Amino acid sequence: MVLVSLEVVNIQQFVAHPFPESYPTKDVGRKLREALKQQLTIIHERVEAKKIAKLALAEVRQLLAKEEEEKKLELGRDEIRARVKERVATRLQVEEENMEKEEMKKALEKLRKEKAKQVDEEIKEEKEEKSESNREGEVKKAQDEDKLRGKENAKDKRKGSKAEKSARKGQK
Repeated sequence: MVLVSLEVVNIQQFVAHPFPESYPTKDVGRKLREALKQQLTIIHERVEAKKIAKLALAEVRQLLAKEEEEKKLELGRDEIRARVKERVATRLQVEEENMEKEEMKKALEKLRKEKAKQVDEEIKEEKEEKSESNREGEVKKAQDEDKLRGKENAKDKRKGSKAEKSARKGQK
């Protein structure tokens, strides 16, 4: 860079103090000036190209960072969706199990009630049978008692009739 600036200063001196046209180095100076301008232009183009390349690289890095961030966000969303689906599935499973338990409880309660009804019916039938047998037994007892009473009455009548007969005999 230092050489370029010195050369630029030297070129300005040539421009400020032109050589006479007949001077043989005038063509060399022009050519040198032209070459230096070309080199300076090339250097400026390179610097501009480097600036542009740096800006483009920064933009590319920004785009890549954005894409990477979007990928991470999408992965995060996917993970959240998967967790939500898992939680929902778990809740559904728990709800289904609870519903099954409720249904089982209701079915068991229904069976118990039916069994209790059957047992009650059996008990009623047994009571009825017992009462019928008790009635039959009572009827039998009554009949037996009636028979006994009848026999006693018959005995009493016989006794009474014997006593009457004897009293009749005694009266005759």
